[in-house]
Amino acid sequence: MKRIGLWFLAAIITCAVLFVAVLLYQWTVYEPDPPTVANCQSIETLVTADSAAQIYVYQCQRGTNPKWEGYEVWAQKLVNQEWQRLATSPMAAGCIDIALEDRRLLILHEASRGDLSVAASSFVYELPEGAATTLSVATERVNDCGTEKLEN
Repeated sequence: MKRIGLWFLAAIITCAVLFVAVLLYQWTVYEPDPPTVANCQSIETLVTADSAAQIYVYQCQRGTNPKWEGYEVWAQKLVNQEWQRLATSPMAAGCIDIALEDRRLLILHEASRGDLSVAASSFVYELPEGAATTLSVATERVNDCGTEKLEN
């Protein structure tokens, strides 16, 4: 009976440590600073048809040692000026491009599935009239981001 109690105690401690680690990760890493206050440069901007949100592709450098360099796709809610990161990809994995199609944001990328990290599958933003709308996020792997966008 004592042995079973020790196993349960070990399991509870392990779960508590994992829970605290996830919380710390979300508070410190999961939501990085918006690109406007980080070492990022805008390389593409799109405005939604209702003019209530903007979608950006940034080239960013984050951290010091080791330094991460790559592309980040961000959305900005223009009504309340909130930012939301939608996707990231290391620069070495290839380019990223974006296109708006009706209620869908299409992220064109050269990266493999393992290199492209999609942080959100949709983006909800407020309209100036007070209602809200959603933009779904889709990805498509292409050979060359710039020329693929021009062909569509």
